[in-house]
Amino acid sequence: MMLLKRLPDFREWIRETGEHDREKVGLLEGIVSIVVNVLIAGVKFFYGIAFHSISLIADGVHSLSDVISSIVVIVGFKISSRPPDEDHPFGHGRMELIASVIVATLLFVVGLEFLRDSIGKILKPEVTELSVLGIVIVGTTLFLKEGLARFSFFLGRTINSSVLIADGHHHRSDAISTVLVLVSLGFVQAGWPRADGIGGLIVSIFIMGTAIGLIRESASPLMGQNPAPELIDRVKEITLTHKEVIGVHDIVVHDFRSIYNISLHMEVDHAMSLCHAHDISDAIETEIQQSFPGWAIVHVDPVNRTHPKYAVVTAAIKGFINDYPFMATTHDIRIVGSDERFNIVMDINSVKTPERLNQIEDIRRQLNRLFPGSGIVVNIDPPVFGLKG
Repeated sequence: MMLLKRLPDFREWIRETGEHDREKVGLLEGIVSIVVNVLIAGVKFFYGIAFHSISLIADGVHSLSDVISSIVVIVGFKISSRPPDEDHPFGHGRMELIASVIVATLLFVVGLEFLRDSIGKILKPEVTELSVLGIVIVGTTLFLKEGLARFSFFLGRTINSSVLIADGHHHRSDAISTVLVLVSLGFVQAGWPRADGIGGLIVSIFIMGTAIGLIRESASPLMGQNPAPELIDRVKEITLTHKEVIGVHDIVVHDFRSIYNISLHMEVDHAMSLCHAHDISDAIETEIQQSFPGWAIVHVDPVNRTHPKYAVVTAAIKGFINDYPFMATTHDIRIVGSDERFNIVMDINSVKTPERLNQIEDIRRQLNRLFPGSGIVVNIDPPVFGLKG
């Protein structure tokens, strides 16, 4: 009861510590994980060797691999906490992700090794016996691993750390594999000696599946994964709170885990003075950097909405969206010229596939029919998250 009463205080301590010293939280999770996993692996190895159970030994190695992963987590946090330097101006935050990839790769190799051993056990089964006491002792490790998984999830979600959450999944996979091992040993006692090898086979496949999942989760941000929708919405909100900003587009976010590099384009009236537009962009950059540590760059796009043809042209462009969804990304629409003779210039975010280029050419022809004699210029920008392109 006292522990439950103190949990909110502990959560607040973790949150505050994570804001100022993430390395300390990573070290806490790593040390607790190492101690618990060494204890669990020792129990599984003892009974696995004593009763010649390949599935139990495989499960013990799975537990021991978590010790290695915890060491990598500690090292990863230590490196990622280093400040920016001349060679790494955006900091070292992505080391957490690299550490996760290393752990997952080692785990996959372990799974392959036990896949081979388990197949051998199926081809040449051995009768194993495990005492009720042994089953009970091994079963208790399941609850220890689940508790450890929840502890890692708690820390990871409190400080928003993907590597700690991944380590929590690693711990939980060990708990699930222990369940499979106990079931297979039960079948062995019932007269199915190949069940131990089959259990080891299932565990090894489960280990490799977990490893592949961890690699995908960790590698995706390293390859430039889309930012969270909430982050994009927040950047838009900050920008559009300035009433003189007409629109915002081309939001690009580079997430270096500890530092963000954010750029965007804001639209303002073409008659606004350059100095005033610069002041607004500076203010937006400052506000974004207060919400997301790092750098923000705001590009200014002048827009003339006072041209007599602006309303009818934009309405025509919106009419294409149902047939061509990528036209929803249209921005920086400029009408240049007189009421009778003018050019339409617009930017869109889209891929440059042959099919898409043909669609854009078709849109240009349709606009020429709607506005005879006008020139149509479509600039294609790269696809940007949050826009249909």
